[in-house]
Amino acid sequence: MPPDPPGLAVHVGAGRPAGPRQAHWPAVRSWRDTLERMSRLAAAAEITCQHQLLGSRASRAEVTGTLRQAAAALDPRGHLMLTFTGHSDRERIRPDRPPEVAWCLADGTLPLSEVAALLAAVPPTVFITVIADTCYAAALSRFTIPATVVLLAACGPDQEILANPATGFAARLERLMLADGQPNPACTSYLWLSRQFRRDSPDVERPQVWTNRPSVWSQRPLRYPAARLPTQAAAWDKAWMPQPCRSSDVVAASMSFGSAGMPGVLTLGGTPGKRKATA
Repeated sequence: MPPDPPGLAVHVGAGRPAGPRQAHWPAVRSWRDTLERMSRLAAAAEITCQHQLLGSRASRAEVTGTLRQAAAALDPRGHLMLTFTGHSDRERIRPDRPPEVAWCLADGTLPLSEVAALLAAVPPTVFITVIADTCYAAALSRFTIPATVVLLAACGPDQEILANPATGFAARLERLMLADGQPNPACTSYLWLSRQFRRDSPDVERPQVWTNRPSVWSQRPLRYPAARLPTQAAAWDKAWMPQPCRSSDVVAASMSFGSAGMPGVLTLGGTPGKRKATA
């Protein structure tokens, strides 16, 4: 099997939010532990170039600048891994728009619409993994990004949750995906990973696996999938790319896939209020 194309990992850890709304919030004590685990996952995915933006370096300028550089320099068939641990907030960015989820960084907030726009700027042939250990973690799935995206989220798009290094999302994710520092041979697909999450997670947590390419469900996690997809996969994915549709149609489609045993699929082909990310 040929080696995967070169990859890049960007790890963002903000233990204490800086905004006035979040001044009274407690620090996320597990952020360093989480990022150590994420670094080990990236190494297991054969990503040798890793950037850590921690503490005061987890600023808006550093995060957006690093992602812009990644969009310009990453191999067109490379693997971009973006991980975030810290608080998230739901705030009103503009008075004429509804509240939006944003990651809380060292010097303010970064709305997910901006994160999605930065990811949408990478070549569409890039494979993107986003690991979000934060509140509203799955909310990034509401945006359309041209590249293949897999989102490993600590909770649902409307949930509030704090990471715990002993029993939290990052520890379970590492335990399921790695064995003695190497890829776990039992972790053969994203579908397997999603089922395991649903099986061993506390009721108050709902970690989710989401992808915008249905054919990726059968792929081994953290491996670049394109070269190993069957011939029909590209046509299948194209058929399920987001299209303008009525909310009722989307709800019906989501229900049909839920009954078909596709855990963790938040959207296949669209979701009510879905927005396109633009750079």
